[in-house]
Amino acid sequence: MNAAPSPPLPPSRRSAMSSGGRQNRWLMRLIAIAVLAVAGVLVYRGIQDRFYLPDCDSSRATDTLSNVLKGLDTAPLRYESITTISKSDKEVVCHAALPLSDGATLNIDYRFFWQGSAAQMKYSISRKEPKASGLGAPRSE
Repeated sequence: MNAAPSPPLPPSRRSAMSSGGRQNRWLMRLIAIAVLAVAGVLVYRGIQDRFYLPDCDSSRATDTLSNVLKGLDTAPLRYESITTISKSDKEVVCHAALPLSDGATLNIDYRFFWQGSAAQMKYSISRKEPKASGLGAPRSE
């Protein structure tokens, strides 16, 4: 009734199993490194928003500006001519001249600053009407 012990695996079979285990460990390590790198970038971006004011032409600033303009039912053709007037650790002052579809231009002066531990934005908007061209129909009097 005693069962005979199973014979040891041949050497070729042992090396195949151990190399398969090594490959799985390497694969798991590579996946873990990639996941940690992505998590690190996400954490850094979240921390960066809490410690640094956005640059005038950064995606964070243009997204904020876009949200302001959506609230005013205004949509510029493109976000160009965005310039930095001044920049410090406490305040970033910007100007943007954004073209509209009717030929007018929105002149926006805005600034980012710290209020407590949160970044805030203040802005003023003026509209510059398109220049009248002299090519219109002559007036009859």
